[in-house]
Amino acid sequence: MAKHKTAPAAKFLLAIAAVIVLILIAGVLFTSNQGTMLRWAFVPTHEIASEDQGTAPDYASESAWAARPGTESQATMLPEGVVQTMMLPEVDVFYIHPTTYMSKDRWNAELEGDEAAVRRRGNFTMRYQASAFNLAGQVYAPKYRQAAFGAFFDESGQGVQAIVRAHADVLAAFDYYLANDNAGRPFILAGHSQGALHTLLLLAERISPMPELRDRMVAAYIIGWPVSIEGDLAALDGIGACESAKETGCVISYQSFSKDGDPSGLLEMFAKTPGLNGKARAGTTMLCTNPLNWHVGGKASREANLGAIELLPDPGPISAPIQGLTGARCGQRGALYLTEPPQGSWREFLMTGENYHGYDINLFYMNIRANAAARAKAWLEANR
Repeated sequence: MAKHKTAPAAKFLLAIAAVIVLILIAGVLFTSNQGTMLRWAFVPTHEIASEDQGTAPDYASESAWAARPGTESQATMLPEGVVQTMMLPEVDVFYIHPTTYMSKDRWNAELEGDEAAVRRRGNFTMRYQASAFNLAGQVYAPKYRQAAFGAFFDESGQGVQAIVRAHADVLAAFDYYLANDNAGRPFILAGHSQGALHTLLLLAERISPMPELRDRMVAAYIIGWPVSIEGDLAALDGIGACESAKETGCVISYQSFSKDGDPSGLLEMFAKTPGLNGKARAGTTMLCTNPLNWHVGGKASREANLGAIELLPDPGPISAPIQGLTGARCGQRGALYLTEPPQGSWREFLMTGENYHGYDINLFYMNIRANAAARAKAWLEANR
């Protein structure tokens, strides 16, 4: 095990978060022209200092959680035709949802203040993302005052504050979960997009500095957010990239693009922003975990795809898995390319550069489901 570093990650959290956001996540997903349009359409025009933050979530209350054991949520749903085998009650899943608040009325969403955001949180993030992990263990998914979509395009520095505000809630939720719910059980961390950023920062603030937590982490699924092997993972004591399907205590990350997609925006942002080590990530390796074989890099055919889940517009059952929808290969610079990119409804939320960001989990839903459970079982077998 790597020697424990004495400087706590929390000391550089705000600086790292600030630089990451100031460089603009707009560069990841959109061209400069689109970024200008999106700033106009989504960035709040009022000063963040004038915004009433409201009451912080009380994580002792069930109402502060989008999912938790013993309460009804769409995180417990199953795709049509999938029978729930024995869930692992000895393992927890702490899942952090992506951005669902698209309004420019606020820099940080209220927990229940925007009906559309609340609906997306349930019908999309719980239904199609958190549910992918419910075979591996009991799902805990905190609500939090997420940064608005427009915060990621802001150039004034106020978006930075919105991200930090949101992360304070996530950190409070995780601390409450550890103190009151976890009871020493192993756990999986999972997040997508904004949720993946919060997950990466949790690794730096809580997991890496604390050997007892590091030893109990089954894996961290940091999906839809770029992770540098040298700049991020090397700064974390005892935490590296997952190299195989059943390795534990490690990190999974990828960003999905079409077969001929253009990840230049993502690569530019990745190069300019600092890693957890405080240095620019230019010249470092972006982690690409292939979710069809769980190796870093490489290629897997569509036959390895156990089932993708198509997004449906209205609440209802999760549709049956589509086996063999697409294969995937990791490119030399770290993007994940779909070998048979799906068409039709799968392109409804396609982003610039043929980026399938919104479908990162849906495309490989059944593989993620099986893998999270396999890693959880592997941890239990190794620690009994």
